[in-house]
Amino acid sequence: MKPSAFRQTIENQFDYICKRAMEDERKDYLKYLKRLIQKEASFSDIGAYVANQFSTNDRHPADLHIFSLNGLSVAVESDLLGEALRNLPDKKREIILLHYFMEMTDSEIAQLLKVNRSTVYRHRTSGLALIKQFMEEHAK
Repeated sequence: MKPSAFRQTIENQFDYICKRAMEDERKDYLKYLKRLIQKEASFSDIGAYVANQFSTNDRHPADLHIFSLNGLSVAVESDLLGEALRNLPDKKREIILLHYFMEMTDSEIAQLLKVNRSTVYRHRTSGLALIKQFMEEHAK
């Protein structure tokens, strides 16, 4: 049995409308992709500062150098600095840690350690010189 001309016309119209809707969807999707491409930037195009904001570094206690200081723990991330601090005499290390990590002044350190302020200053500056020398030798 042959479909009637009216039914064939209706099927052809429906077929056309479906194809037209799919073509319009395809065009809309391509426009959407074009807008995305215009707004997006690849990581190679952006600066290192912006790219680093999207990254993270895991920190594990095993990666840190821990120094005990008057009942407090001071953690140092840098391996080179940690080794340089370990090679210092105890007094110089303590003074440097108190000054730079605990943000104490020479006078406060002198009161805590019961020594002269000038002694604290000498130990701190000579300790920094030793750290600088150690780091220059081992950084290469």
